[in-house]
Amino acid sequence: MAEAFADGGERRIKRTYVQLGELLEQAYGDDVAAAPLLSLPETVPVVTRLLDGIGGLLLDAGCGPNPEAAISLTGQNRRLVILDIAVGTVRLARARAAANGVDLLGVVGDVEALPFKADAFAGGLCDDTIEHLPHDALGVRELSRVLAVGGVMALATPNRRALSVLVRRSRDLLRGRRLEPRHYYAAGSHLREYTWPEFERLVEPWMHVRGRAAVGWAGGWHQRLATVATARPPLRRFSRMVVLAVERAHPQDPKPAV
Repeated sequence: MAEAFADGGERRIKRTYVQLGELLEQAYGDDVAAAPLLSLPETVPVVTRLLDGIGGLLLDAGCGPNPEAAISLTGQNRRLVILDIAVGTVRLARARAAANGVDLLGVVGDVEALPFKADAFAGGLCDDTIEHLPHDALGVRELSRVLAVGGVMALATPNRRALSVLVRRSRDLLRGRRLEPRHYYAAGSHLREYTWPEFERLVEPWMHVRGRAAVGWAGGWHQRLATVATARPPLRRFSRMVVLAVERAHPQDPKPAV
């Protein structure tokens, strides 16, 4: 993965994710309960709360091998479609859900070119995925295209100015270490990370922001204190994740330049 992301080629990056899915299925296919959650567990309840009251067909775009949010959302007049770029990941995610007694519709596809008709979904989520896309604007446009007018999508991505990141950077500066911003990304496979304003600017051409939510930290008293402190504005801009509840801004969306 390090070589693929250093190369920066779109096809190589996507091929690497496909290969990763194959490796995940090989590693966990006989023990699906151990399939890893490739996003923060603290994000799942935040994202699902933003979809309270949304029924019908929902999309989990970039589900990963353990689609915990999709599993928890299934039922209550909802049906979940999970999508990932790797067939191995989708098979593993469906098996993980089936072990919990949940039947998810699995689709192999690219978030930048979703294989669904316009207005197909009443709602959905895209958690810890947009920062992996070579063309993030295309991904946002596609999520907007398949979302029905009046539907709600929950988008979540790591905050590159999270309080924990600022603390780490400050410690490094005090030690005389000046490192590239990428050094502080939540994962080495992220092509970029966003601040709150940057992520909202990315979304705004196609989506209207109707709600915002913070994600904090689990652990000792200092993590709990940081979670409480960053739960509401103005300190929310230092929360662990940027989480937006969005709806389509226009019936016809402009095509982004890439």
